[in-house]
Amino acid sequence: MTKKNLNPFHTFILLISILSFCAIIVLTFLHLGIFNLKEIEIEGAERVSKTEILKRSGLRVGGSTIFFRVSIVEREIQKNPWISGVGIKRVFPNKVTIEVTEAQPFWLVTGEGGELFYMSEMGRILREANYDDGLDFPVLIGEGIYYSDLLGKAHEIRRLSQNSKVLKLEEISEIHLDSSYGISVFTLDKRRIDFGSDNISEKWYKMEKIIKYTRTINLMEEYINISSEKRGIIDFKLN
Repeated sequence: MTKKNLNPFHTFILLISILSFCAIIVLTFLHLGIFNLKEIEIEGAERVSKTEILKRSGLRVGGSTIFFRVSIVEREIQKNPWISGVGIKRVFPNKVTIEVTEAQPFWLVTGEGGELFYMSEMGRILREANYDDGLDFPVLIGEGIYYSDLLGKAHEIRRLSQNSKVLKLEEISEIHLDSSYGISVFTLDKRRIDFGSDNISEKWYKMEKIIKYTRTINLMEEYINISSEKRGIIDFKLN
């Protein structure tokens, strides 16, 4: 016994019937308010107000938990520079949870008028610096701060200094980024170290060896240039 193929017309009628049934079910649910949004929970917001996040999301109580695109809502919320990550979760039938990850100030950068702004690790300008959020961050200066490769090398120097016993992060005052000459570090006690643009980790360890040695002979370096792979220049402070 062989199966008979469904007539194309019958297949079309069956498909229309199924879609119509599904549409009736959805419309019934919508009419009864089963999927009406009753609660919007926002988690992780400290610097950014929940009102700001809610406005950017476009969601509202009384709307639908179904008829919105998660990717669009996430993109709109992340237009705020303080927001580095967003996760949207539908909790059926009546709730949506918005979980945000806020960017942290990583650097200070100077504006055109000399004012200081916070910059995140990703290189986004956050807002003008203030005493409440703290001013104890290294200052990035120079036109190279807008070059992602140089900014990444500045991050590397920050990471290395956090684990260093020779030149600690809290000793660094400014890091100058120049697209032609690379990176220069300035310390609070007015020392300068030129790293160039390449092999930052290798040069950092070389710099540590130089500083350790100068301490053993009771000298204080004023200027170290290790931008060259072949040789370095050291000037010492005069007592």
